[in-house]
Amino acid sequence: MSNIDEFDLEFIKQRDNSLYICVGGFEDRSRAVVEKLKDSRKFFFKYSLILEYSVHKENNKPNLEFIQANLPKISHHLLRDTIVDIENIYQTKANIIEAFKKIPIEDIETVFIDISGMANSLILLTINQAKKMFLGREIVILYAEAENYYPTQDKKDEIIRLMESDEEENILKLGEQLGASGAREVIILPDFKGHFAENKPICLMFFVGYEPSRAAGLLDAYRPNRIVVCYGVSYHEKFKWRTDLSKKLHMKLFKEFEHVEKYISTFHIDKVVVELDKIYKSIDNGNHTLYEYYNIAVTPQCSKLQTVATYLFSQMHPDVQIVFCFPGKFNPERYSKGIGKLWIYKLQSI
Repeated sequence: MSNIDEFDLEFIKQRDNSLYICVGGFEDRSRAVVEKLKDSRKFFFKYSLILEYSVHKENNKPNLEFIQANLPKISHHLLRDTIVDIENIYQTKANIIEAFKKIPIEDIETVFIDISGMANSLILLTINQAKKMFLGREIVILYAEAENYYPTQDKKDEIIRLMESDEEENILKLGEQLGASGAREVIILPDFKGHFAENKPICLMFFVGYEPSRAAGLLDAYRPNRIVVCYGVSYHEKFKWRTDLSKKLHMKLFKEFEHVEKYISTFHIDKVVVELDKIYKSIDNGNHTLYEYYNIAVTPQCSKLQTVATYLFSQMHPDVQIVFCFPGKFNPERYSKGIGKLWIYKLQSI
């Protein structure tokens, strides 16, 4: 594995036989890489592909149109947008495969995957299909941090108060404060079904975010026998308070299950993979080695970089299953705002 490094223009320039993949999403950071490169008066990529969400079109429109207008300034060939529907994950996979088939593989030496505006499930699908289609090519992750994330600190006490209330009105208000609410569907991601033995109990490694109703929906449908609750820890001092909020939002929920708690970086991909591997090989209270006694599953419902780490971990251990709960409702105004630092991560073969 490699470290995640600060964005380096020379690194990009040296790889002009490349494909750039991004998504025109509603988060400001969806446009960060294109915004960074657009005035350089240079073609950085041979081909570019925009993934276009089929939902929240009005929210996505400003960033999507910005990317569509400016990518031709930095890419020799802009391919037709590929529609992705996170409510139909199998069709999304098929659409990505069809788009990749239109790109001459022999022209590509590097695939840049800009995950800045991607949903976590889309990150996994895109990386996996790129690795399969562009076999042996260099895969590089581009990532823009946000300037700020929801929930914001000034809303912390109000969110906790609403969470502790049983009144229907307050439950609805809580949903309005969070990025997503409710639970629509629990799905095992295609190509990440793992190898589950019929008679084994399930141990779920759960990267916890800030959407307790979504977490409840997953646990209610999936019913794991044991949970390793992984609370995210930001490397930014100004965001470290978010770990405590995530814990308070989910504390009551996890008490209903046999569980242990871990605190894992939201940023350092290599360290997250190491921690997941330690958990996989750890011993439970009954003196059972987890991977021998349990079917192991992961749900990455926290940071995008933890999702990249989950992909790498699943390649180390193909028996591991990746499961998601898609929410009943997304709230685009409650995800992230602004653009922070840009980063590069060279994906290593496992």
